[in-house]
Amino acid sequence: MENKVLEKAKDFYFIAFAVMMYYFLNEYIDVGLHITYRHAFALVLFFSATLLFMYKPNIARGFTAFKDACIYSIPLLVTTVVSLFIWFVETVDVGVISRGLSSSFIYANMLSFALAAGAMLYIFGRRGIWYNLVAILIANILMIVTVIAQNGLGSYMSEFITLVTTFAGVTGDIIVQAEIHELAFCLGAYLIYMFYKPKKSIVYFILLFLSLFCFLSAFKRIAMIAIAIALVFGYLLKFVAHYNQKTASRLVTFFVFVVIGLLIAYIALIKADAFELLEKAGINTSGRVEIYNAVDDFYEFNPGFLGNGIGFLTYQLNTFMKVGVASVHNDFLQHFIDLGFWGYIIWLVSMTLIRVWYFGRKGKVEDAIITFMLTLYLIIVSTTDNTMNYPLLTGVLAILMMGNGFEENVRNTEFKMFGYISDANKKEESDSLL
Repeated sequence: MENKVLEKAKDFYFIAFAVMMYYFLNEYIDVGLHITYRHAFALVLFFSATLLFMYKPNIARGFTAFKDACIYSIPLLVTTVVSLFIWFVETVDVGVISRGLSSSFIYANMLSFALAAGAMLYIFGRRGIWYNLVAILIANILMIVTVIAQNGLGSYMSEFITLVTTFAGVTGDIIVQAEIHELAFCLGAYLIYMFYKPKKSIVYFILLFLSLFCFLSAFKRIAMIAIAIALVFGYLLKFVAHYNQKTASRLVTFFVFVVIGLLIAYIALIKADAFELLEKAGINTSGRVEIYNAVDDFYEFNPGFLGNGIGFLTYQLNTFMKVGVASVHNDFLQHFIDLGFWGYIIWLVSMTLIRVWYFGRKGKVEDAIITFMLTLYLIIVSTTDNTMNYPLLTGVLAILMMGNGFEENVRNTEFKMFGYISDANKKEESDSLL
């Protein structure tokens, strides 16, 4: 009985801190540096799981969670190493280096949130995927309830229905308060996972309904487009895998190389004033022509372009340039300007190919497909928003990519380490929540 109480307390502890991580989006701690609450809570999750590991270690489980988080975070290593090389060659001031590293390790540290995802998986196994979703929904619903309490349920639902039926053509003053963009992108990733792997349970449908409600309250059209495209590719690959898994695996790799090629070509098109041509053709680019023209002098599209180091463009936009925005709303152009021609390509490979190959290794085609779908989703939403800088989305993508085959990986790791599988790791816990 006492053990069950302690287990429930442990579950409540981790879910509560996960809720706070998703709820406090803008608050920060001032310790000379501004550390966001969500970053602090992510570290609390990681260090709490580390303490439990030290008290009662499950070596294979801990090693798998930590290794997966590190592999997922390789793009952070790439941006750091490439930037250090650029700064060394350019012999920049220490202040520039400090500013660049702080943007990667203090504001949007990919590793911290990947480790938080690993902590949830270490504690809960694959159930951690769903407990993390519950935390997001609790945080988002609390925000929406606050809006409803201030304006009334009837007014909120009226504007919600108008928002959905007009496909965000009409957005009311009340519903706009519920546009929690970062959480909407997080839920978009979950919707891909849930539609790709549907379950026949009441809990699943409740979570799906609440996820759709919160997602539609924010109504990010680019996320809807990204979900649709990702699922089309996912279902196609799933169909191929049903008949021939090797062909499906090769097809995933082929699609990844196509995506990398398109993202390189995307920068070339921007440099060639493609968006200006779109404006002349009557297509509204939401002011991106002015922004891209403003940063045009910072880069060249050729193999000789070395780059400026991570954080360069953000600093220029916020300090010296008067274009009315703090970012270019295009993560790929930003990384190209910061990392240079070859650094950008290495970064693309680390974000796409390495993740797909790693999580889909040893014939795990389903994991490769899920990783590709989520990568494609991230890429599409990042073409119009700075979603690469959304740390909570980083954590969600990490837990979904790491979590799908987590317990199988733990068993394989333990057998490789010790030649046997312990009782603690034999039980499959994947759908116990659903």
